[in-house]
Amino acid sequence: MGTISDSEDGQHDPHELLKNSRVIFNRDEVKAAVQKMADEINQFYGDEPLILISVLTGAIIPAAWLATKLKMPIQMDFVHATRYRGGLYGAELEYRVPPRLDLEGRNVLIVDDIFDEGNTLAAIKGSVEKRKAGSVKMAVLVRKDHDRGLARDYVDFVGLDVPDVYVFGCGMDAYEEWRHLDEILVLE
Repeated sequence: MGTISDSEDGQHDPHELLKNSRVIFNRDEVKAAVQKMADEINQFYGDEPLILISVLTGAIIPAAWLATKLKMPIQMDFVHATRYRGGLYGAELEYRVPPRLDLEGRNVLIVDDIFDEGNTLAAIKGSVEKRKAGSVKMAVLVRKDHDRGLARDYVDFVGLDVPDVYVFGCGMDAYEEWRHLDEILVLE
């Protein structure tokens, strides 16, 4: 494998990113993981109406895949939140776009692409709880296997566990590239 080089403008070459990566979960494995999550969510909620909140930008793709497999009435919303404000360490949650729906008394499922350390996801959950949601659960396509941050069982529904490596595809990016891939790759 080669190295990933920057172009003249300091950006990573998207084709080099792919050349220096390998698939760790193919499209069939990802599809099966989404179905497994949907089955668990369908069993948990039954016919109860649900508000599905997708965390931008990464959860756009996995949330859409998941929503097509859910059987209950669903209203869809999204949040765009940050805890970094341009810095390296998390601060208090800042919504760039907050949820627009009234959450009071409603079942809310927060969907994200990846659970790494979990601090931003926990802050979003806390914010949704403050809006008096009836219940708040979390679903992630991918959970990283490490012991940093929140306990690995903090999220309620998990598609796949990945090692503590740089992964992309299925909503996750490599330097803002390749979110649209339908398989999960690891950057070597």
